[in-house]
Amino acid sequence: MTDDPFLTLLVEALNLLHPRFAAADGPAYSPADADTPAALRKERERSYLFEFYHQFRRLWDKALPVKLGLGHVVVQTDPAAPAGRRPDLLFWQLGEAGGPDRRLAAVSLVFASNPTALAADLAALARFRTTPGYPTAACVVIGREVEVPPADGVARIVYDTDRRSATVLE
Repeated sequence: MTDDPFLTLLVEALNLLHPRFAAADGPAYSPADADTPAALRKERERSYLFEFYHQFRRLWDKALPVKLGLGHVVVQTDPAAPAGRRPDLLFWQLGEAGGPDRRLAAVSLVFASNPTALAADLAALARFRTTPGYPTAACVVIGREVEVPPADGVARIVYDTDRRSATVLE
């Protein structure tokens, strides 16, 4: 598994995805669709993102982030975000005892069958690690028998659509 409590939280939420809701827009792009504007906008990934967020919120409501030592976590935009492609979700830790809110993680979900968007997301996540400075950046790659290229400082998680399980790649 992983020592990172945030990655543990992501994997827990991914392992709860319901396939009917997650794959509502289709489980992958065909080779003919892979470089279309819809693929670059990650339109088919949206149902996975929505189902992931739903399951994440269920864990959030059960206080799993607090139990994992992450404190209170929110999803919000970042006013200091650089221009260009942005991760799908930006997580923050709420400040405790009068402390300021802190950046926690930048996360993107993308189909393995969408290589152009995958490369763009990996690059954006690597950029968000340094500017504006998210301690964790994670790319969730959705598909079967997935090979994910490494990206500087970006955790790679594979969600296997056949097994309906998530694994953090080493």
